[in-house]
Amino acid sequence: MNDDEVEDRLRDALREFAGAAPPGGSMLSTVTTESARRGRRTRMATRAVGIAALVAIGAGLPYALRGGGGDLSPMPAAPPFVASSAAVADQPDLVPSTVPASVTFPFTAAAGKGYGEPMVMLAAARPTLLQTLKTGEGLSVTLYGERPAPPTSKARATDAKIGGLPATAYQWSWSDDDAANPDTGTRASLVWQPSGSSWLRLDADAGVPLERLTEYAASLRPGLQKAPAPFTFKVMPAGWTVDNISGAVVTFAPPGVGPDQSFVDKIAVQLDETPGLEPKLAGPETEPVLVGGRKSWLTTTADGQDLQIPAEDGRSVLLQIGAKAVLPPDVLLLFAAGIVVNPSAQVSHG
Repeated sequence: MNDDEVEDRLRDALREFAGAAPPGGSMLSTVTTESARRGRRTRMATRAVGIAALVAIGAGLPYALRGGGGDLSPMPAAPPFVASSAAVADQPDLVPSTVPASVTFPFTAAAGKGYGEPMVMLAAARPTLLQTLKTGEGLSVTLYGERPAPPTSKARATDAKIGGLPATAYQWSWSDDDAANPDTGTRASLVWQPSGSSWLRLDADAGVPLERLTEYAASLRPGLQKAPAPFTFKVMPAGWTVDNISGAVVTFAPPGVGPDQSFVDKIAVQLDETPGLEPKLAGPETEPVLVGGRKSWLTTTADGQDLQIPAEDGRSVLLQIGAKAVLPPDVLLLFAAGIVVNPSAQVSHG
């Protein structure tokens, strides 16, 4: 399955489940990410000078292990906002970044046999592996350091076996914990402890039989799968959590927010297909600023901030900042000046 087909599947899933995913119960972690993001876009569009459509499916799209989004030149962090060690000392709200260069998953996925190409991402601060069946249904495997909770409070649990190891199988529905959520059919999940302190949870689309999940779970083998992060960061806000990394987006959650799979009340850093030479939103809410010596555009509203910085090859870096993640302008610009676009970064598609 190529990236366009994955994007089409995510669009279909979003139409079906927007806003309905129970915590921890999502099959594809990108569904809730995009649902929350679209919610913010809808609110902002109601303003008289609402922000133009930003980025849609691609920002939540997991990245293929083969690489991804083209060869982009790094965006220099030039004066006056270079994130030097002296500047960090002067800005106690920023510390050296802990964003990893890549996301790793400690098990290799099934190859061939009708399975799609495996994809690795960080979702809600947990390494996650995504893959599709030849029939198009999606699978996700999430790594936990402790036994994960059931998908919903009403999930029906039964004993199972995975390669001789004890496991728990769950049958559940989106509507288990909220009758207002659409009931789109019974779903199956598996939870087991493959080794040491690691636990895995395997979720699937509705209609995938438990036997198929058990077969897939038994095919996983120890071994690292790796996918590069789309950006490198010199600094980040102190005490914040990096909770989502895909091929097109990195999110930073302030204390008291998340970690979860949404963009709500966070800083979401993504690569936009527009050059950023003109503001997306013209009006008194938008002002020109300098980021690393580049003329950029900062929009500040009651919903938060948006910062667009021209990058290379006619693209731009876009920071979407929720209300609880708003930073003082000088801190925000210093943070943004330390962002470098990696060659693997994928452009978000609207």
